[in-house]
Amino acid sequence: MKEEIPKLDLPVNFIVGDNITSDLLNSYGRFPGKIKAGIFVLCMKGHIRATINLSEYDIGPNSFVALPPSSFLQIHEVVGEIQLYFAGFSSGFMESVNYIKSAMDFLPILVENPVVPLPEDVVSVYEDAFRLLLKAYALPNTSSNIDITRSVLNLFLQSTSELYKNFTQWRQLNMSRENEIYKEFVQSIMEHYVKEHSVSFYAKKLGITLPHLCATIKKVTGVTPMSIITNVIIMDAKAQLKSTDMSVKQIAYSLSFNNLSFFNKYFRQHVGMTPQEYRNS
Repeated sequence: MKEEIPKLDLPVNFIVGDNITSDLLNSYGRFPGKIKAGIFVLCMKGHIRATINLSEYDIGPNSFVALPPSSFLQIHEVVGEIQLYFAGFSSGFMESVNYIKSAMDFLPILVENPVVPLPEDVVSVYEDAFRLLLKAYALPNTSSNIDITRSVLNLFLQSTSELYKNFTQWRQLNMSRENEIYKEFVQSIMEHYVKEHSVSFYAKKLGITLPHLCATIKKVTGVTPMSIITNVIIMDAKAQLKSTDMSVKQIAYSLSFNNLSFFNKYFRQHVGMTPQEYRNS
């Protein structure tokens, strides 16, 4: 087994398809993996029980799934004949077009609620759109055209935003300074959590004082900035413990814990068991 989290990325900027099989999905079921690409899925048939970012979901017919880069995924069970449409964008392309800026208004909600059940009439529209996209993708040079790919990604981002507005409890956050700080904070964590664990680093990165950051995040989310940082670190540690043969010491170092004893204590404090106990569970 490779000594890293299995990372799902794409060798090309963009891909669309409808040929995902149950066997392929089950091959991802042995352990959690970290997805580097951006993935959008429409489930038409079958059921998939999966953990996304450590929350379990039942993905059934008429479910739309959006997985932004850096999502953690583990598939536990695939039931029945599966029919999926999917579109994926490589991590490099997502970064080059600054997708976070386009999705900033709903990205934090998307990370916490990646699966949206849709009514039949909306599913029919999305199925038609995927079928049209499949035909366009088969044309010469379509997949390699940067402008077309950028337009397709923007279409998915905008339509996903509309889905969340219309078919979930989410409402677009007010464009207050507090919410802007929260969004920038989440973005910065996903970029730097492997190396930086202190709230003061992120306050400096955002150009505000530490008390201001703490008060703002508490007001917007109801939790502390440190708890958000910790959740991301623990998520990564759990994935590595279950999906790699790396020693606990190597995993600790990969997350910038230079003291193994401290990492063990940190993990046990937040998970209720030691890293080795979690690996063996």
